[in-house]
Amino acid sequence: MIVGDLHPVTLLIADDHRLYVESLVIALEHQTTIPVRILDTVNNGDELLRKLQLHSPDIILLDLNMPVLNGLEVIPILRADYPKLKILVVTKYSDPKFVKECLQIHGVSGYILKTNSLAELLEGINQVQRGNSYISKGLQNYPKDSLEDEATRFDESFQAKYNLTRRELEILSLIAHAKSNAEIADGLFISPQTVGAHRKNIMRKLNISSTAGLVRFAIENQLG
Repeated sequence: MIVGDLHPVTLLIADDHRLYVESLVIALEHQTTIPVRILDTVNNGDELLRKLQLHSPDIILLDLNMPVLNGLEVIPILRADYPKLKILVVTKYSDPKFVKECLQIHGVSGYILKTNSLAELLEGINQVQRGNSYISKGLQNYPKDSLEDEATRFDESFQAKYNLTRRELEILSLIAHAKSNAEIADGLFISPQTVGAHRKNIMRKLNISSTAGLVRFAIENQLG
C-alpha cells in the first residue's frame, strides 16, 4: 500500500495530448491514494522551461514526443538548470534505447509506460518523491545488455580515428540507409535541426561535402 507524505506532492505535467492530460488531471485529483497538487500543464519543452520560472514542482511528469522542444531535448536542460528536480518520464515508447538514454545517460528519476495503470503511476510518483528510482513493470524484464545503445556496436578505435561521437556514428549509419533529416529525427527523438547540425559536423570532420559522399564513406566502412 502506498502511503503519501503529509504534504501533497506537487506536479507539473508536460504532454501535448490534451485529452490525455485532461483525463490524467481528473484522475489524479480524484484518487485518494496519495495527496497530489497539480501546479500546471504544458504541451512542449519550451513552455515547460518558461513555467519553471513560475513554479517549483516536486516532480515533472514528462512525455517524450512533444512539439517545439521534445522530452529528450529538454531533459539535459532541466538537469543543468534544475539539478534537484525529479523527472518521471511517462510515455508510450518502450524502446530500450529511449529507456537507456533517459535512465542511464540523463539520470531521470523514473520511466513509466502510458499503457500501465493509474495505480502504477501513483506508485512511481510515490517512489520518486521519496528519492527512489522507478521503472515501469513492463520494462523491468529487459536484459541489461538490451539497453545498450545501438551505437556501441561501432569499434571505438574507428570512432577515435575520425573524432566522431556515438550519436554522429548513429546518424551516419542512418544516412547510409537513405534516411532524411526528418526521418532520422523522428527515429532518434531529436529535432530535424539537431540532425542537420550533426550532419554538418560529420561532413566537416570527414572532409566530405555531399550526402552521396557520406553514403559512400559509410558503406565503405560497413556502417550502412
